[in-house]
Amino acid sequence: MLPKERTAWVWFICLLIVPTTYFVFVFNLPTTNNDLDLARLKSLSVALMAMALVAIFIRIYNYKLRSQDGSPSIDERDHLIEQTGVSKAYPTLIGGMILVGFVMPFNSGKWQIIDTAFFSIVLAELVHYGFVLRSYRAENNA
Repeated sequence: MLPKERTAWVWFICLLIVPTTYFVFVFNLPTTNNDLDLARLKSLSVALMAMALVAIFIRIYNYKLRSQDGSPSIDERDHLIEQTGVSKAYPTLIGGMILVGFVMPFNSGKWQIIDTAFFSIVLAELVHYGFVLRSYRAENNA
């Protein structure tokens, strides 16, 4: 498996598990808690730190595998696949940020805006890595 494909699989799975866990935890928090902002901030920090650790781990893992077996470097095909994924995810991200920046400030609370922004970013990244994985899978099946 190529490093870009491995990274895409790890990130896709991470983006399904970590934010889902965060949103399930946050929506089950009691609303009468006096420290609600602190609890929400802690849970968001834990989710973001978990995602950062996954990113660091997969980079180190890919680097070690590349140095051990002398894997080929990234070629034009990998760049094209990456660009395709980014170009498909961009409208998703822009749509979410328009919602967060232009619509929600007038009728939503701060945590609704933060959670919607986080969800929009995660959804855009899922679209991005979904297209990357689909491209690699289609290429391997051809």
